Amino acid sequence: MAGIGFELRRILKPNSLISMAKVYGYSAILSSGPWVISIVAIIFVGFINLATTKQAGDTVAFQVVITYAIALASSMTITGFVQLPFTRFLADEIFGKREDEVLPAYLGVLMMVWIAGFVLILPLVLYVFYDQSDLFILIAITTYMALGGVWISNIIAASLKYYNSVVLAYLFAYAMIVILSFFFGKSLEILTLIFCAGNVLLLIVLMLLIIKRYESKRLISLKFFGKNFYWSLGFAGFFYTIGAWVDKFIFWFHPLTGYNVIGRLNASVLYDIPIFVAYLSILPGMAVFFFRLESDFAEKYEFFYDAVRDGGTLAMIRRYRNEMSEVVRHAIREIVVIQGIMNIFLFLYAPQLFNFMHIPQLYLGLFFVLTVGAQLQLGFMSVMAILYYLDRRHQAMWLSIGFFVLNTTLTLLSIEMGPTFFGYGYAVSLLIMFTISVWVIRNELKELDYETFMLR
Repeated sequence: MAGIGFELRRILKPNSLISMAKVYGYSAILSSGPWVISIVAIIFVGFINLATTKQAGDTVAFQVVITYAIALASSMTITGFVQLPFTRFLADEIFGKREDEVLPAYLGVLMMVWIAGFVLILPLVLYVFYDQSDLFILIAITTYMALGGVWISNIIAASLKYYNSVVLAYLFAYAMIVILSFFFGKSLEILTLIFCAGNVLLLIVLMLLIIKRYESKRLISLKFFGKNFYWSLGFAGFFYTIGAWVDKFIFWFHPLTGYNVIGRLNASVLYDIPIFVAYLSILPGMAVFFFRLESDFAEKYEFFYDAVRDGGTLAMIRRYRNEMSEVVRHAIREIVVIQGIMNIFLFLYAPQLFNFMHIPQLYLGLFFVLTVGAQLQLGFMSVMAILYYLDRRHQAMWLSIGFFVLNTTLTLLSIEMGPTFFGYGYAVSLLIMFTISVWVIRNELKELDYETFMLR
């Protein structure tokens, strides 16, 4: 990923607000990918549909269906398990000057994700949408498959030097979804079909960009699934993503907080919109961290390991280690400051925002808690990214498992304690895990030179 950071740095001109806006705009889209952009799209489509058709039932059902599709495509199936191992595999192949292995490995992973995903999703969709038409079931399955493909493609696409094309592909696809929904989104089936078509188009564009960048004489390779598969990274990615969704599922299906919307899918009117708005609030912090990680930290990281491999002096190696540590401290401090400013702004204008979105003021307290929790999740996610950079796979895996266990346990406990404590399970679990992760990364960076030489 370091290449894209260097490309973005070239755009950043001193004392230029326009270049700074471009850099952080690119970083926001490349770092958030289909996750945040999908949330923005379904919220916009919901508002547009309500304004034009006044049919709240279809709008809410559409938003719930797409939310579940995003959750399943990103975490609870094979996609969530292979994302991090595949990222590491690609890094190994590119570092080893075997770029001709990238395209066949990508197509091989895509094929396996689709085959396994279809086997898993078909019976689930038939069970969940027992009361829907065959056409809707076909659209739902295709949407899930397209999102899974976009997630896998985004791993490579975010590192391409054609970042302009990648960003434009996301903007065009989701703008098309919003515009077509305005003119033609008169029913649940049509809304879901439009969202599906937009993501299929996005997937095709990303695939073409990847094929253009990485040429190969072979079409498909399953080398990635061989004996050197990074299982610890697989479990780390799976438990982190499912841990990030588990509190939502608990609120959806708990009898005190959830209600049925369509088929056997539930939602939670008091939890869904506040948590989605809270997630949107961390977009500036994600952009800042992506840029700092992929430019400043990547540069110091490369200096450190070049010095190790090329026989640099101990003083040089320690200097680069200290510079890496300083970049990490600066990045986390910058995230805290930027998100702190964003949170203050949200807290001041939350009543007006809730009025605009027709959300009862009763949920303001929950929103404040969830916003703090989202900021802590950004911090935790940032530390995890640095651990992956440093190849601390097992530490990252145990932190991810801890996050899943804590979020599950504390969310269930918070619901049993009553409405006053809603959201605290999510926020407190992330406060604990972020604190532990900072302690872990501090120790890892402190002992980095020793562990590099003595434990490898």
